[in-house]
Amino acid sequence: MPTMPDRVHSAYEAEMYDARIASTEAEKWDHLELAHLMTESYPWPHARTHVAMLVLAVRGRDRRAVTEQLRSVVAVVTERGGPGARCRSHAGSRQAPEQSVPGSR
Repeated sequence: MPTMPDRVHSAYEAEMYDARIASTEAEKWDHLELAHLMTESYPWPHARTHVAMLVLAVRGRDRRAVTEQLRSVVAVVTERGGPGARCRSHAGSRQAPEQSVPGSR
């Protein structure tokens, strides 16, 4: 497992702290998304970030985001994502619902 460089670790902890003290849900998601990007190569901090996103989704009663974050936590912890796998952490409550185009299916 790769070791997170000190400067990345410091920036990550700052984003996690900022997410905790942010005053709006949107600001919390912004900080968690930045923390997520910093941790994609580091499994345990990555899982911690997804757990924080899961907590935010539960508090916001966003079922879709809860489902996505549960999947992400399981994938990271069980290493199903594999090296370089992309998460879908942007499925937070701020994302607009997908629109289907009539006749596209």
